[in-house]
Amino acid sequence: MIHRLERNDYLKIRTLLSPDNVNDLTIQAIINGTNRGAIYVDDVEQPRTALVDQTGVISIFVGDAANGAFTADLGAFIEGELRRYTTESCGGTHFLAVVPDEAWEEAVTKAISHREIETDWEYYYQFNPEQFQARKDSYRPLPEGYTLKKIDAIVMENDSDNILIEVVEEFYHSMDDFLQWGVGFCVCKGNTIVSACLSCCVHERDHEISVETYEEADMNKGFATLACAAYLEHCMEHGLTPHWTTLQTNEESVRLGTKLGFEPKEKCKILEFEY
Repeated sequence: MIHRLERNDYLKIRTLLSPDNVNDLTIQAIINGTNRGAIYVDDVEQPRTALVDQTGVISIFVGDAANGAFTADLGAFIEGELRRYTTESCGGTHFLAVVPDEAWEEAVTKAISHREIETDWEYYYQFNPEQFQARKDSYRPLPEGYTLKKIDAIVMENDSDNILIEVVEEFYHSMDDFLQWGVGFCVCKGNTIVSACLSCCVHERDHEISVETYEEADMNKGFATLACAAYLEHCMEHGLTPHWTTLQTNEESVRLGTKLGFEPKEKCKILEFEY
């Protein structure tokens, strides 16, 4: 059977983690309670296998892929409890999982073989400050009528459309948690949020980046680039390590990451289907 761990027991899966796990930032942020997520295991006392679910974003498998006590029930679990949790917690409509190796790819594929599975690659990037400094002079300046702001309680309170609140609550338990742990910058026209770059996942001094421009009419005008540039400068000034992760098929994100000085480091296969 597959069991959901209580939050104060999340630490039990740390023995399953390897130091070179490309998803270590996400996993540790959920274990620590900084970010939203749930952890499911084969045994609540001595887990050998775990699924770490970043709520509404992605599922990550760790531990023994050949553990029948976990994999035998995996298909029913994905279609049942995980689907309900995803729908109820965030309105999610897709199962998206990163498979770290061939053993896990085989196990997960078998569990969801009745579905029409799509595949992709998750790219993990490393920040190169020298490349960022060399490229930032080419960024388009902020047009007249727009301002660049650090996201704080006042900016959030003035966000009458609740854009930032909705984004933050995808990743954090509350706005206060984001303001305590995360960092963010946004481009505004008056009090309207046009584009924002913020920490979507935090563990110690490592910060995963989320960036978005919210209206199609505002896209391709350099707003996301400028929000990210301010974010990266803050990271360099405060000794934080920014992380960029994106799907191979998200060509705009790949281009933006490269423009900001991020360089590809590793990749993992992604399996996906719509519930």
